[in-house]
Amino acid sequence: MRLLVVSNTPFRPATAGNRRRIGTMLEHLAARGVEIALLLLPDWDVAEWDLAGMRRVVARVEVAEPPRPGALGRVAGALRRRLAPRPAGAPLGVDDWCPRWFRARTAALARAWRPDAVLAEYVFLSACLADLRGVVKIVDTHDLMHRRAACYAAAGLAPRWFHTSWAEERRGLARADVVLAIDDADADVLRHMLPDRTVLTVPHAERVAPAAGPPRAGRALVVASDNELNVAGLRWLLAEVWPRVRAARPAAELVVCGRVGEKLGALPAGAVGRGFVEALAEEYAAARVALAPVVAGTGLAVKVVEALAHGRPVVTTPAGAAGIAASAPAVAVAAGAAAFAAAVGRLLDDDAAWARAAAAARAAAAAASPDAVFAPLERLLASAGPARRRDGAA
Repeated sequence: MRLLVVSNTPFRPATAGNRRRIGTMLEHLAARGVEIALLLLPDWDVAEWDLAGMRRVVARVEVAEPPRPGALGRVAGALRRRLAPRPAGAPLGVDDWCPRWFRARTAALARAWRPDAVLAEYVFLSACLADLRGVVKIVDTHDLMHRRAACYAAAGLAPRWFHTSWAEERRGLARADVVLAIDDADADVLRHMLPDRTVLTVPHAERVAPAAGPPRAGRALVVASDNELNVAGLRWLLAEVWPRVRAARPAAELVVCGRVGEKLGALPAGAVGRGFVEALAEEYAAARVALAPVVAGTGLAVKVVEALAHGRPVVTTPAGAAGIAASAPAVAVAAGAAAFAAAVGRLLDDDAAWARAAAAARAAAAAASPDAVFAPLERLLASAGPARRRDGAA
């Protein structure tokens, strides 16, 4: 069975949750015998792409080469951009990030390599599916793009990255036969948008890897990338929550892993930044509790699933718990700074409560294992090849 994946998001290094989710999915499918080709659209993160690491996982990796425009083409493009400015915060067209040359390269590779299925990461690459015939076409949504502006507004931020309208998102998703939702709530919305398409819930998965040995007394851990929502959440934690925790426990310590710390400058007393950490097992082993201060949610909080897989309980906000099947005591949900600090304090101080929560985290992690999470997608892909051959497209 052959799967072609088109993406502007590499999965190595795993510096953000979306990269980690894509990588976990492709690693699992490749281990199950799916032959995978990855076609990457060059993006601003090109310096952080580990091509060798990705090639160790999938059968083929290609970074698509854009055509070199002539001088006249460059001038015409600049004029078009200047004459048609986009108002600040206005939604993007669903195809604004998918150049025609990348769409053409996808079609050419599909003709030459002959995959059974083609998967587009994010709806903004769905145009790559429009010209394909004789394959199962899939969009991995990660998020509901027509809701992103409202999520940022809830955190007091202007919308960042990609966001679009309901109609534009539906237009892009309608190009697919199958749509992957990050959680059941998103799946319900997508089924309403696309009643004649197959919608599968495929959340983030983590291999269960219980931390070895007891944690350090008083240590909490935050793992996050440097997107604006994560930065806002950590600022809130450091300003409103951490002083309350430290006031009652002067020896408490907070370790911050990931590039989120790079945007904060000096951290307060008791907090230390580690930067990007490739392998987090030791950090989870040393931590007694993981914190996910999500001020507004878009998609699934990958960091919550990852902490549970390491057997560590989590304290998060209602936004951070959205789409997470695990409940208390594995995941403590706190709506305000005082409640958040109290929940952290209980897990730092009460050994019996911590032991119950850690055991619940390990049990919850089993439900988020790759075998469980990717089973519906595996069944779909297993049927794609035979169905394609019956249609005479192979």
